[in-house]
Amino acid sequence: MASVPVSHLILFIASLVIAAGVVGTVTTGVDRVSAAVDDAGLDATEQLRTDVTVISDPSAGVYNASGEENVTLLIKNTGTYRLAPDGSGLDVMFDGAFVRPSAMEGELVSAGAGAAWSRGDVLRLTIDVSELDDSGAELEPGTDHRVYLTINGDEELFQFRTEGS
Repeated sequence: MASVPVSHLILFIASLVIAAGVVGTVTTGVDRVSAAVDDAGLDATEQLRTDVTVISDPSAGVYNASGEENVTLLIKNTGTYRLAPDGSGLDVMFDGAFVRPSAMEGELVSAGAGAAWSRGDVLRLTIDVSELDDSGAELEPGTDHRVYLTINGDEELFQFRTEGS
């Protein structure tokens, strides 16, 4: 008769061990899901707080304004997220081609040197057209062009026409 309580005790202990394992696994899974939701929330917050606007006038001659065959755009930070003061976080496409970081230069025009690109500050982005393709050719007069900018999920499209016939 003593063997029945012993077998019940063994089954009880085994069920406790299995229940503890299940609880540990579920807790770990919940922690991972919670961390993933937190990370996604931070990414979404960064994207929602980031907003830039190209304030250059397309008819004012954004191409070759400095005489060096460059495209110069003025970009205003209209969001609340502070961005790199040299525009290094920008991804730029010019007429469907990716612009390498070495082919562009950013400079804050409305804030002190070294300051962050904060809300209301304007960045002057200069794209070296000669580095866009291997030929180093200038843009033909009277042609339409598109500059597509993205930063932290915010997207801007700027279209302009080079001066000429």
